[in-house]
Amino acid sequence: MRKALYVGTLLGAALLNAACTESSNSPASSTFTPRPTYENREPEGLTSRLTGFTVDPEAYFINLANCAPPPARCALPPLYAEFSPLLQRAVVRNALVTLQDTVPDPATGRPPDPPPPTVSNAAGLWTLDKVPTRRGPPFFVLSVPGAPGQAQLANDVQGPFPLPPVPEGNYVTTLTIRPVVPAHSACVGLEALQVSDKGILEAVAKYLTATGGAPVTVADLLNPARFGGITVFWLYQPGFPVFRVPAANTTVEATSGRVLNIEWAPVGALPPALAAFQSTRGFFIPPTPPGGTPAPNSSLGLVAIVHPPLMGPPGVVRYTAKDATTSAAENRPWSLMPLDLPQIPGLVTFAGLQMAPAVPSATPSLPPPSTCVPGQ
Repeated sequence: MRKALYVGTLLGAALLNAACTESSNSPASSTFTPRPTYENREPEGLTSRLTGFTVDPEAYFINLANCAPPPARCALPPLYAEFSPLLQRAVVRNALVTLQDTVPDPATGRPPDPPPPTVSNAAGLWTLDKVPTRRGPPFFVLSVPGAPGQAQLANDVQGPFPLPPVPEGNYVTTLTIRPVVPAHSACVGLEALQVSDKGILEAVAKYLTATGGAPVTVADLLNPARFGGITVFWLYQPGFPVFRVPAANTTVEATSGRVLNIEWAPVGALPPALAAFQSTRGFFIPPTPPGGTPAPNSSLGLVAIVHPPLMGPPGVVRYTAKDATTSAAENRPWSLMPLDLPQIPGLVTFAGLQMAPAVPSATPSLPPPSTCVPGQ
């Protein structure tokens, strides 16, 4: 774990990238009436209380897909909302959640080891008390695996109509790309994403096995000797902050690594040639026809980038989301600011991000301080 999280400082620098400067145009102090000098300091020892929920993004999508297969529309709103069975059946109980700091220890020059994890409850909720209150460098939510079978998907939650159970698996170490700056007494609604070994990762392993010659397992993807880590992007359509509908016909370009666009189909619906590439949960990467080119986009906005083993210090990779559709009616093409992230072996780096519309709203909404995002 220490090896995998060695680049925490790079994460903070890449995502925060902000500094405060003083104005050089301030008037000089009066020589007649001395002006008071103000020093803005927060008391030492303040702490923040962080709360959030564990969610299996693959399970949420499968619940949404099974709610009403296309072209029908699900009667439930596609939201990460506590009242929705789509989310209630996608939370993970007894999951271990902690924080990765990005401030290096002066003694070692490396970020400190994460504190002991907390455990999510039966509703998938978790709390971390006494996180140091600060502005500036962020923390990142880190999900770590427990004993085999400890973390359980909430398949038994009842809804207004039956949904088939999502195949369960073991969850792997997952770093959620969402900086948390605990400058408020309480930070709420934080996602602790849980990535299973039966979904996206299994599809990547099957594809690499079929196209590379050497067998690849999910464990191999997380083995720094074989791969330099895996980064997963799931791009969502613009909308409310909790709106979660896949952004069709999009992809991600990366300055390093192998980009794989991922699809999904109900298990048993694919022809045998494609079924061989499909994971237990239905995800697959279509093989490239002889003489052809790989699929340029994903109908789900779901992209995995597989990194080669590190040959030296970890490098920073720039990721750029691309929308292949231009439509005034849909306010497309959608976009995202380029994102610079370090290559981290030994875990999954997961970025579930909402894209921005081509023409932004004239009345942007400001997040409340309790969201604890950078720059507040």
